[in-house]
Amino acid sequence: MRDHGGDVYTYMERHGTAAKGVIDFSASINPLGPPENVLREIKSHLDHIVHYPDPEARKLRSKISDAYNLDPASVVCGNGCTELIWLIPMAMGFTKILIPSPTYSDYERACRLAAPGRTIIHYPLRKEVLFDVDAESLIHTMAGEAVDAVFLCNPNNPTGRLAAKEHLMQIAEAARQFGIYFVVDESFLDFCPSSQSVVKNVEANPYLMVLRSMTKFYALPGLRVGYGVFPVKIAELLRTYQAPWTVNTLAQVAGIAALDATGYREETLRVVGEQKQVLENGFRGLGVDFTPSVANYYLLAIPAAQQIATFLEHRGLLVRNCANFRRLDHSYLRIAVKSSNHNMLLLHYLEEYLG
Repeated sequence: MRDHGGDVYTYMERHGTAAKGVIDFSASINPLGPPENVLREIKSHLDHIVHYPDPEARKLRSKISDAYNLDPASVVCGNGCTELIWLIPMAMGFTKILIPSPTYSDYERACRLAAPGRTIIHYPLRKEVLFDVDAESLIHTMAGEAVDAVFLCNPNNPTGRLAAKEHLMQIAEAARQFGIYFVVDESFLDFCPSSQSVVKNVEANPYLMVLRSMTKFYALPGLRVGYGVFPVKIAELLRTYQAPWTVNTLAQVAGIAALDATGYREETLRVVGEQKQVLENGFRGLGVDFTPSVANYYLLAIPAAQQIATFLEHRGLLVRNCANFRRLDHSYLRIAVKSSNHNMLLLHYLEEYLG
């Protein structure tokens, strides 16, 4: 369950080549690359790395709070969203957690490793209904299993399916009534044309927590920057468990600049939207079964998935093997939406293999 996408280093070690020749479809990163103003800010702050970063990430937290009209005290910045995923169960002491599956595996790993003996209840997502969450069924399971926390990825990774905001609010209200903490991971939500974020609903619900990533949409995975919005008392608790200086100086200035990247969101949605259409048309033409996705990645179901992954790897294309996602098997792959040339190359090789 430790495998993630984006491991170009193992590929380089295995094949004795440089990362420059790799096309990484296993990591769902914005194909536009980082915004130009972000790169300028990083370069202009290189002389600041002789100092420790601000351990409170004050300017970044203030920028985030201004963007959403939030109390800065409710914002916790992290070394990517993943740091917060691991921090929450450690600080909160959850004992029985409900997690839909398939979904991002680190929710379960973080909860299990925070303390031995924690119980994980898996809420099954079924392919027959496109892996969608049924709000009423989930709420029934929350109450029936007497859990103290629920993790939900929206849009879900690896399926790319989006739970509508009204359904999330239905679940959040049930969580408030039952006294169950509800953690919503919105790491890929920026790729959705219409905002379904529940960030602004945290203030009114003491059991709601929302996680946001800046590494995917702004193409900054190597810098690691993300944040969460929490009820203020929970935010204060999390900060007491957080190691010092987890968000480095360049990540902080990059995050601030990213929120000022005018026109970048619109261009991203245009390019990704066009390329999603290219890939979907290509999958249909090849008879490849894919789950419709609102995000910048697709879950493919192909009987020869493992052979195809190896075939592509030998041609410098990495895809995400989904066998380690609970309720998926060796017939599933996840591929990112990339640039036009890269997407066409992927389709070319798929056609070559599938005949």
